[in-house]
Amino acid sequence: MLHCGGLKKRLIRSLMQLKVPSTIREDDLLNNLFDLKGFELAAHNKLSKATHAFFAGGAGEGITLNENVSAFDDLKLLPRILRDVQERSLSTTLLNERIDFPLLIAPMAFQCLAHPEGEVATTKAAQEHNIPMVVSTCSTCSFEEIKVQTTIAPWLQLYIYKDREITKNLIQLAEASGYKGIVLTVDAPLYGKRINELHHPLTLPLDFEIKNLQNAGLNLKDIPSSKLASTLASLLDPSLTWNDIDWLRSITGLPLILKGIMNPKDIQIAQVHDIETLIISNHGGRQLDTSLSALETLKLMRGLDKGKMEFILDGGVRKGVDILKALALGAKAVMVGRPILWGLAVGGEDGVKKVLAILKAELDLAMALCGYTSINQINEEVLYFPG
Repeated sequence: MLHCGGLKKRLIRSLMQLKVPSTIREDDLLNNLFDLKGFELAAHNKLSKATHAFFAGGAGEGITLNENVSAFDDLKLLPRILRDVQERSLSTTLLNERIDFPLLIAPMAFQCLAHPEGEVATTKAAQEHNIPMVVSTCSTCSFEEIKVQTTIAPWLQLYIYKDREITKNLIQLAEASGYKGIVLTVDAPLYGKRINELHHPLTLPLDFEIKNLQNAGLNLKDIPSSKLASTLASLLDPSLTWNDIDWLRSITGLPLILKGIMNPKDIQIAQVHDIETLIISNHGGRQLDTSLSALETLKLMRGLDKGKMEFILDGGVRKGVDILKALALGAKAVMVGRPILWGLAVGGEDGVKKVLAILKAELDLAMALCGYTSINQINEEVLYFPG
């Protein structure tokens, strides 16, 4: 696919501080990466400027992008001791399916830009860790190619297009491939202003395919590669309302999950519409700058009568201890996006496996040090709220 450079002196210095030479072989590089920050630096060193800007950038000045991460560091812990943590279990259930630890791979478009195997490599790594992957509408591998690599049914991330037949066809393709749920993205009626992308516009390779949209009947043949990403954004329907939830339910029996909910008032409306799973998300800081961080938004849900509703937190998770904090605030699980792309860029399937292994091991350690032996035990008593 892409074999672009883009070395930066600052990143080289950072890699040297991590004792990861920029010329190291891929296998050795993976062996010398011990946290997700190292993967981020190594991926930046491998990706072209335009590809990195597309994957890493946020809206506006990147305030929300950065606060998604810093909010976790600002939330402190009060661990318990002498609790017998010799035996621990990280497993939980999502959509009535048992998974190894409370994490989903977030939907991310165009993964073949990070590695030639794209979403296929990512879902193989997810299978290794027995967790689900949420597949982007704009995935570069087909639904079938992704599903055959895993026994954990993927979920489809869905945009609703102005041409409703395209949307309907996407759902039918996912259903035919054995997908488990529909994740409707509700926070992107328009494409956010992403400064890094404007400085480094993304031009897709001439032979680039967005297979599922093409299979759903969208004709992309005559669109120049330099215009493809912006054209796809222009096809989204900004007129969506809560009434479209009823329309979606009329064409599919799959569970419907809403991604991009932040305001408690919208959560109350979601309850009226019998939505049982919400993804608390600001689109990774890519849509509206200065919107509240994902973790701070989750804090707003404390004490809210959720009924049967479950929350998944999306945005800013970079360490296993971040997962513990999200669970302590009431999340059922978290979604992780960019770090997966960094693992994919650095080492393909093995890189994603390593990223997931780091997060899982860090979560296990954090649980033990906080006095927990199972995911269900984690609660607010471990969190410190000043004042």
